[in-house]
Amino acid sequence: MGNLFDNFRKNKPKHFEPTAQMLFDYEEHYMRLVKSYREEIKFINDLHTTHTQEVKNFYANDLPAIIKKLEAEPITDDVRREWLKHLEQHMNKSFDMSGHFIDVLTTKKVEEFNEALRDKIFGGGVR
Repeated sequence: MGNLFDNFRKNKPKHFEPTAQMLFDYEEHYMRLVKSYREEIKFINDLHTTHTQEVKNFYANDLPAIIKKLEAEPITDDVRREWLKHLEQHMNKSFDMSGHFIDVLTTKKVEEFNEALRDKIFGGGVR
């Protein structure tokens, strides 16, 4: 099969047209790798889904419940607003950090996937 990715590099002449067999081979290699990494892909997808659900739940359920509870307490509106502002800022920072960690994990997995792909295509040779 040779080096399939060489045919798709940006520095190839514009007149290059990959054959149908080259495209089929490329897809076959890609799908084998996706299949071998399916658990990691599912794990990362689950992390993203959970993170998104936690953010939605905070704004849809937790924050309104906290606001309602604070309204029942004998504190001034200014104190309540300030406290809620800080809570929201801290929660947003926490959500951002969680998202960043997921992105870092995803990037690491993509790098591993790309390396495995290069090993499959190049046979562990040139990088």
